[in-house]
Amino acid sequence: MPNFETLINQHLGESDSGLLVVDENLDLQQLNNRPGWHALTNRFDQRLRLQAQGWESSFSDFIWPERFATDQLIYRISKEKAVVNHLLNLAARHLNPEARVILFGDKSEGIKSFAKSAQKLFGGDRQEKKLGGDSWMIELSLGTQMAAPLDDQSYTELREIAQVSEHTLLSKPGVYGWKKVDKGSQQLVERLPHMLSTSLPLESINVLDLGCGSGYLALAACGESAQVLATDNNAAAQLAAETTLERAGLNAKFSFSNAGEELDSKFDVILCNPPFHSGFGIDYDLTVRFSKNAARLLKPEGKACFVVNQHVPLKRIASNYFKSVELDLDSGNFCTYVLSQPSIN
Repeated sequence: MPNFETLINQHLGESDSGLLVVDENLDLQQLNNRPGWHALTNRFDQRLRLQAQGWESSFSDFIWPERFATDQLIYRISKEKAVVNHLLNLAARHLNPEARVILFGDKSEGIKSFAKSAQKLFGGDRQEKKLGGDSWMIELSLGTQMAAPLDDQSYTELREIAQVSEHTLLSKPGVYGWKKVDKGSQQLVERLPHMLSTSLPLESINVLDLGCGSGYLALAACGESAQVLATDNNAAAQLAAETTLERAGLNAKFSFSNAGEELDSKFDVILCNPPFHSGFGIDYDLTVRFSKNAARLLKPEGKACFVVNQHVPLKRIASNYFKSVELDLDSGNFCTYVLSQPSIN
């Protein structure tokens, strides 16, 4: 069975122009740059790859490219329903009349349900092709009568998620786990006074929130005199983290980063709840990259405080980059670790 990238390449070669949606589920190394095609991505690492390959591209929280008109959109569906519906709504608003939308995905990922909803939205035809196994390609056309937009959970809007001391955590669809505070992150914050041998909030030090999401760790752990850098790979995180930390009055900046690879400053404390999912799959290489970059970015006497799901082998991985990897607490679901004495520069 050909993979999705192979089929997408075929469609890219059949048309002179179009919009290709790129999130973490596409392997760009398998895609061929096609002049006339524009790639839209919400991932900083994918943006860098697109630029390196010479693609005409846009990087945003899935905002339609300015003054861009086309007759075709290709999309390997995302994991989050609100993201998929947001992109289908964008297609309905911005594609030229009688344009076509080609969706790729597995039945277990909801491709058939998304296609039925999209057909009602677009008011056109739908053609389905089983690719083998659980995988499908579905082509839809835009009709003349559009239905009401799909429910995208008010994708572009921030909303209050939780009160953190006297501050408010804001988030939105598109940020991983955006509807609530992650329990692992809560455990990390609760354990920080013991891990760092100091009370919260952290003051007068340089703190890195590595893979910050909506900014919960920095919000819960840092005081006004701490200098905070919050980083994430996801464009949706920028609005949430920047607004959350600014409203809290923290001395914080946001920077896009792929697991910290683009950073070069040194920090007294690094806070991290690294992801181990990439789209629909599990990717332990993410843990490797977060650990390696934390070691490179930590001051010699600093401490990196991590929380991971119990099954993630952080001790084995981080021991390649830190002389000291100490288990703080295994709660049965999550493990908190103190990483110190970095062994790489």
